[in-house]
Amino acid sequence: MSIGYTRIACLMAISFLLIIPGTGTASNEPQLTGLTITNTRDHLLLYTQLEGAFVERVEKAVHSGVETTISYYIEIFQQKRFWFDPRIASIKTEHRVKFDAMKKAYTITRSWAEPESITTDSYEEAKRVMSRLEGVRAASLTELTRGNIYRVRAQARLEAFTLPVYLKFIGLFTDLDAFETGWQHAAFVY
Repeated sequence: MSIGYTRIACLMAISFLLIIPGTGTASNEPQLTGLTITNTRDHLLLYTQLEGAFVERVEKAVHSGVETTISYYIEIFQQKRFWFDPRIASIKTEHRVKFDAMKKAYTITRSWAEPESITTDSYEEAKRVMSRLEGVRAASLTELTRGNIYRVRAQARLEAFTLPVYLKFIGLFTDLDAFETGWQHAAFVY
């Protein structure tokens, strides 16, 4: 009799363990990955990639001609023991994509990069450019002190926007709510 209860308890425990991972953060939620910090002679550079942002609703909005904005927030703190970490830098960069149906081209504007705008006829290329920060100047090295520990955190946000009235009238789309990724952290010693 006790063997039957033991089996049932084991099966319930295994079932419970298999169900628990599904209740956490879904893998299809947008997230920043690969936060990397390097430097040049004068600046601290940041690299990261946004994954899972271009879901079907966002893709439909982009293809309908609605300008879509993804903002990236970067903060750098000096780590202090037993005290608040002072903020060294706080940066907001924006990527905007606009589809021109007549030209069948995507124009991506990046607030931090040279050249500021890129035009492509490939949606995959537009997604790739919108989803990457490559070599963003996060801080000047003159603001950092050698031997100190610093912490960088980054977050991405799809800005909320309202669709044009004619798209609402058709009923195919609804307003897109903003999403916000969790903060991605990295620490380094300068």
